[in-house]
Amino acid sequence: MIWGTHDHGMTSDSWISLGRLLLVTAGVLAVVSAGLVFASIDNTTIIRLPQDPNAVPPPMITNFSRFMAGLVVAVLAGATFISGLASFSWAAAVRRHDLLEEILRKLPD
Repeated sequence: MIWGTHDHGMTSDSWISLGRLLLVTAGVLAVVSAGLVFASIDNTTIIRLPQDPNAVPPPMITNFSRFMAGLVVAVLAGATFISGLASFSWAAAVRRHDLLEEILRKLPD
């Protein structure tokens, strides 16, 4: 893509729409991630008297694969969120470029 041409591929409004879509997708992925992580934790309480008072209780995570899936989805949510912000930033750059081109066209030769 050459900056001197008028073909940007996508307009700034298209980049803003993409950014909104990515932010909504990031929110949905964050909710799915939280659901997976919380579903992997066992909430049943087991009352037991430890033999050693300094013993560390075992972790509460019972479904490790679901927990890891939740972490992976959380990373995807973060990447999608950053991509959404980048789309807004790129939309601003495209608008600035279009405005500068318009100003330069109006200047006398």
